Order: sequence, then structure tokens, then C-alpha cells
Amino acid sequence: MIKSDETEVAKLLLAYRRETGAKQAAVAEQLGISQVHYSRIETGAQQPSFHLHARIMRLLEDVRFQYSFDRWRLTVRMSPTLVSLIRGKGNHVELIEFSKGFRALGGNYALVEPGDRLDGVLGEDADHHFQRLQQVGAFNGEVLLVENTWRSSTLQGETYYQAVSTAIPDDQGGTALHSHHRPVKQHVYEEILRDVGNFRILMR
Repeated sequence: MIKSDETEVAKLLLAYRRETGAKQAAVAEQLGISQVHYSRIETGAQQPSFHLHARIMRLLEDVRFQYSFDRWRLTVRMSPTLVSLIRGKGNHVELIEFSKGFRALGGNYALVEPGDRLDGVLGEDADHHFQRLQQVGAFNGEVLLVENTWRSSTLQGETYYQAVSTAIPDDQGGTALHSHHRPVKQHVYEEILRDVGNFRILMR
């Protein structure tokens, strides 16, 4: 959590508006106060109440998470390896980003766009794993680290992957899964299924 004493609030708010380009009226509305009241706080002429100070710190913390998540998205998008960023949306799963590596596989990996549903797109095995992730609470932050083995159909035929997924805070106040996928041979896929199963919670 961002920490601040009362004398730093004005500087933090001014820095926030410079970074985001937000007008005073917009920030005041987010905080539930008038623009005049906000202006006095940002100039240091007035100190916020205890409860308003807490609201300001929450606002700044939310923005910090949003900027951090934007960097996660950019890293995934530009990665030459097989990386994905997804989140649960109600009863389905939504793509946030696929990496360049995934896009290069062609087929649905190249066609699906951020915000599109992934259910029914990557095959039955992927859908089964999406359901498991929802059941164990991975999209709610109840599970921190998951390992799974799955398969999918591409233009090159059936492909097999071993993946590790990490739960991270997203830009909507929820949880996203950042996953690294390692291609494996069919016999390795079958050995993993036989020895440890295709889904394991590594950390809660």
C-alpha cells in the first residue's frame, strides 16, 4: 500500500494528475468531493480528513496497479515465447494478451483478439482446464500458482504444452493469470499425465 504523511498528499495528487492527464474535476468526482475542496488539498491549503486521506491512497494504489498491469500486458504481447494473459469473466474466460510466439502458431492463436472469449476456441482440453482454473478459484486470487498440461490443435496438427500460471492483480480490481507454456512431445505429455496428472496447485 502507498504510504504518505499528510504533508505529502498534495505532491502525490499533483504527480498523479501529471501522469494521467486527469483534470481536477475528474479526480474530485472520483474522490466524492467538490473541485474547490480538491483544489485546496492539492495546493496544500487544506489537509484531507482521515477518511478522505484513505480514499486518496486507495485511488493512487489502484493507479499503481493499473500501470504495473499495462507493463505486464506489453511484456506478454512482445514475447517471442509462448506466453498468455487471461482472466475469468463470469462463467467464461477472456483473452487479455497472447504473445508473438503464440500468434506465430497461426490459426485461432492469430485470430483471437484481446477481450474475446477463449472458451471453445483452443479445443476441449483447454476448455476443461479453464473450468478447473475457475473451480479452484485461480481467477479470484484464491490460488497463486498452478501447473497444468494441455493440448490444442493448430495448423501444424496436435500440439502439447506444459504450463505454469501465476495469479497477478489486473487493471479492473480483479485477478489475471500470467502463463508460460512449454511445448512438449506427445510421449512427454502422456508421461506427465500418468505420473503427476494434468493439473496441480503448486501454491495457494
